[in-house]
Amino acid sequence: MKRDNVNYLLVGSFVLLMAAVLLYSLYRITGHRAKGDVYFTHFPNVAGIKVGTVVTYEGFEVGNVAEVDPVVRDNHTAYRVTLNMRKPVKIPVDSRAVIATPGMLSAPLVEIKEGNGQDILAAGGDIPGSSNPTMMESVGALASDLGKITETSIKPLLAQINQNVTPAMADMRSTIERINRTAGRIDALFSDENVKHWNRVMANSDGASANALKLSTDLSGVRIEVEGLVKDSRGIVNSSGKDLKDSLRRVDATLYQLESAGRNLNEFSRHIRENPAALIQSRPPTDAAAGAAQ
Repeated sequence: MKRDNVNYLLVGSFVLLMAAVLLYSLYRITGHRAKGDVYFTHFPNVAGIKVGTVVTYEGFEVGNVAEVDPVVRDNHTAYRVTLNMRKPVKIPVDSRAVIATPGMLSAPLVEIKEGNGQDILAAGGDIPGSSNPTMMESVGALASDLGKITETSIKPLLAQINQNVTPAMADMRSTIERINRTAGRIDALFSDENVKHWNRVMANSDGASANALKLSTDLSGVRIEVEGLVKDSRGIVNSSGKDLKDSLRRVDATLYQLESAGRNLNEFSRHIRENPAALIQSRPPTDAAAGAAQ
């Protein structure tokens, strides 16, 4: 029984010793034991800041928060934060302290931004503090700004676009309908029946051209006859009476041909004046002799 009590005592002592070592290690890790230069700063809001919060100087860890005490400044409640600088640093007098959050899941810390002054702040001095918005506050402000932009800019822009696009779409539909109607008319114009008709028109045009060529040939023959008549008339003066009679007969025959050609030309001109389309619709004349033979 006595041996069991000794064992319990040894086990209990070992547990207490390990607990003391653990507490001592935590105490050393948190830095509360190490004492250094003390500085002060003030913040209007110390959300997330407590005793033991890390203090950094341009991102380099130099100490921790020793105390957080509420004070009254300019009739407003502020918080005086005591900074325990375990590592000696030279802080310019125009430096400032801010509450920063390195990452979305990181705990807030006190960040000292180095100033540009030549004078060094002595230990126990007051570092001006300024509050930066936290990550959530920044996200909330961004969401609020986006909402304002949506209400004041995007929605009116969309409304204006809709107002301008709607008539344009109506005009586009109307244009497409006209294009469809025009395409239908073009298809009807170039249908198989109309193509055949145009082929017939072209064939009639060829026949009219042949008739005009034949008429031109006849007129050329008449011109040749007239030239011969002129030549014969010149010989009349020096010819005998018999030659004169022959020449007169030839003149009569030539005048008859000229009269006949004139009647044909007048008839052709009258027909063209009454029906100009006959030039492309008329068919080649059928030979009367061939028709009589049939």
